[in-house]
Amino acid sequence: MVLRSVHILLLAIWCASASSQGLKLFSPEMKEAVPKPQVVVMDFLERYFHELPTAKHTTIQTKMADDKVYFRKGKFSDLKQVCDTMPFSINLLDRYYEVSWMKTDEPFITIVFPAQYDLLLGVEKDVALKKFRDYILAAPPRKNEIAIPTNLEEIEDSLYKSQNDTLGLVSLTDATYYNNVREDCLPVFDRNHLEYSAANLFHGLITDKDYKMYVEQSVYGMTTIAYSISLSQWLDYCAEWGMKVFFAIEEVREDGVLALVIAQSKELGCHHLLSVVIPDKFITDQDAVLKVKMTPYIPVHNVKELYQKESTSHKKIKWQ
Repeated sequence: MVLRSVHILLLAIWCASASSQGLKLFSPEMKEAVPKPQVVVMDFLERYFHELPTAKHTTIQTKMADDKVYFRKGKFSDLKQVCDTMPFSINLLDRYYEVSWMKTDEPFITIVFPAQYDLLLGVEKDVALKKFRDYILAAPPRKNEIAIPTNLEEIEDSLYKSQNDTLGLVSLTDATYYNNVREDCLPVFDRNHLEYSAANLFHGLITDKDYKMYVEQSVYGMTTIAYSISLSQWLDYCAEWGMKVFFAIEEVREDGVLALVIAQSKELGCHHLLSVVIPDKFITDQDAVLKVKMTPYIPVHNVKELYQKESTSHKKIKWQ
């Protein structure tokens, strides 16, 4: 009983200290050395376990169980032994993270938690939707370094495609297109190949072009908000988060093309879905406006169902 009382007292003292000073598990240098998604994981762990002792109307154990945050090895009080020089690892396994700190080459603490955007960002789902434009605008400019892939296959005379993956749809792919395989190989962007040019545009390959995007974005409660951003700002956001972009043509129309764009973030456990009207003059007119209906933060298992509900004219697209 005495030992248990001492343990509870020490835990309470550490919790009070963490609450007043903030919990620092990672150094600023560590956060500067890793991509944005890993920084978000580090910030989440520091914020979550800093706030955990002060959670209202619940216990620590119940709060963690509700959030599906578990100690696979070690316990909450062991975090007081963590310092920013201790070796650690962050692994994304399917739809959950596993973070471990090491002592003598063995895991000392291992924490697992969902790859779930609202949990990681520390905001309610409706708040995340309302702040989505702010997240886009906060992204730093991406590096415009275009590397020609090595897995090119010829699809027409002097026209080549690189494709690695699809997402749910036969024609929803990460394919990009190039005009030849000689030294002057360039991404396709011309009036004779509007569909390929549009795909390259949303994959960030056309670095000397930018367009205004007029966005109608879904928010909670089946309502929408409207705002304007530039295509480059959207691509900067996708690059910052390391998102994988998938593109498909829904419909070829007299005034241009209707495209489906999905930005996939396994790190946040969600996709952002865009239905984009791209006018046929976008090749020659940089003042062309891209009209976008955007649904952010779709859980990965809901993309197919949502698309089927929202789209009534996708004859060219077939689900696998």
